Amino acid sequence: MQVVILISGVLQTGCLFAQTPAVGQHLHQKLLNAQWQYQKSLATGDSLAVAEACYILGKRYVGLGDYRVAQQWFVRSLRIREPGGPSEEVSKTYLRMAENTVRQRQYEPAMRYARRAYENARQVQSKHGMMSADIVLAGVHGLGSPLDGKKSHSAPDNRLDSVLYHLRRAEQLALLLNNKADISNVYACMGNALAPSNAARAVSYLHKAYAINRQDRSQLYSLINLSQQLADCYLRLGQPLTAKKWLDRAVYSRDTANFGDYEQISHLEATYTALYKQTGDWKRAFEHQDNYYKLQLKTSNADRDGTVARLELGYESQKKEARLRAQQQELTLRQANLKVQQRLTLVTAVLLLLAVSGCVVFYWSFTKYKRMSSYNAKLVREQNHRVKNNLQSITSLLGLQFNRLADSDARDAVGESLLRVEAMALVHQRLYDGDRLAEVNLREYIPELVNGVLRSFNFNHIQPVFKLQPMWLDADLAINIGLLLNELVTNSCKYAFGSTPAPALEIGFREKDGRMYFWFSDNGPGFTSSVKKNTFGLKLIDMITRKLGGEHTFQAEKGCRFTLQFEKQSTVAAYSV
Repeated sequence: MQVVILISGVLQTGCLFAQTPAVGQHLHQKLLNAQWQYQKSLATGDSLAVAEACYILGKRYVGLGDYRVAQQWFVRSLRIREPGGPSEEVSKTYLRMAENTVRQRQYEPAMRYARRAYENARQVQSKHGMMSADIVLAGVHGLGSPLDGKKSHSAPDNRLDSVLYHLRRAEQLALLLNNKADISNVYACMGNALAPSNAARAVSYLHKAYAINRQDRSQLYSLINLSQQLADCYLRLGQPLTAKKWLDRAVYSRDTANFGDYEQISHLEATYTALYKQTGDWKRAFEHQDNYYKLQLKTSNADRDGTVARLELGYESQKKEARLRAQQQELTLRQANLKVQQRLTLVTAVLLLLAVSGCVVFYWSFTKYKRMSSYNAKLVREQNHRVKNNLQSITSLLGLQFNRLADSDARDAVGESLLRVEAMALVHQRLYDGDRLAEVNLREYIPELVNGVLRSFNFNHIQPVFKLQPMWLDADLAINIGLLLNELVTNSCKYAFGSTPAPALEIGFREKDGRMYFWFSDNGPGFTSSVKKNTFGLKLIDMITRKLGGEHTFQAEKGCRFTLQFEKQSTVAAYSV
């Protein structure tokens, strides 16, 4: 049974390649040269040279039949080349990987690699690369694409159509390139593909390939293969005499060129055996079959001898490389250790110097900052204390004036002013007594202010409802809120609670979505803001609202309800109590 294999993009028939001893020794020497070139390219540090050396090593291992190792070298080459983008080198590496996986009967990876090779060649517009990829794709389709050598798909006609599709594309590109070797190669592939199903059509393509190669004596090896393939097709057509003519021509060319390739000789002996079986010359058929078996035995011995020679050469080469690597590693380690020790000593000294300097600077800065912070805190506390004392002095003066006044309106005006000053004084009292120098605790400040106003009007029995979010207010904002709240509570005491059997107050303050919300409500009869729009208290409320950049509303339904909302100030700090 014939097996189609791929070698460098060329479809050939026969058994796996076997070398004569002389050829095997030659390939081993080429492998050693490739290994030396790889080491040389590593020393130069040129990544492209290393990639090419890996590619050559892969080819050498393919020639020796070590396909697994060859694939590893192709992968190394690809890892260096592929990050640089599509190129002809990437395409040809994928082609080699595809051919190599076919040899290992891994057809699905072969198809994947061949398609990647074609895509790379297409992207760089390499017609020769696309043609080679199409030839390889045709070869993979011709094998039926079974997975890991398992049974084939059940559609040979479809596979043949796929083979011919890719070969026709390759033919168009070969004719466009006008390269005789490529054109001959495509025709030979078409002949091989058609031979099992349409030998007559296969003969025409093989003749075309033979006619092209006949003009170039360097293609003698291909001429011998084409002659043998023509003989095989003529045997399929039942024309043994014509087949013998082509076989004799192949043997003459072989003897003239003195080729020693076991593979080619085995093909010829196998075809001679089939020829004489077809003509009924059983004696000659037996002689050629016996020669075929002897060649198979020689092939096995040649493979064994070649493998032994390769192992011996590889062992010696690896032993020398291991000794050299050990010496180089020892020297490199010594130099590296010396450099590391020097660097560590230098880094340690620098770090120690920096640490000492940093500690000195940090200690000096910390001491200075602590002194300044303590001094500033004393200044702020002293300032708050003096402001509080001054406001208390003003309160005392207003109190004396209040006691000397006989007019009720004047007494009311002075009394309200007294409450306003006390609201401001309360803020500075909180600042002076508290832990924070510029902020007031909302939950402590507002209840104390409200209860103070209620006591001034003898409404001590009222228990206000406070709905206050835990928050610290900047001193300026606290004063504004205090003045505003003082006016509202005073208004309730004067106009709401006297006629209400069960007076009640509700004060709330919270923050939501970057806005501050303040509300105040009582259960008195309410009032119309337009009636009292000229009073000082309402004017003060309007002034504070504008200062805060907010909006306020009065509602007189079921008591008086005041609401204020404004944007959160940068001086307001949320704090969980």
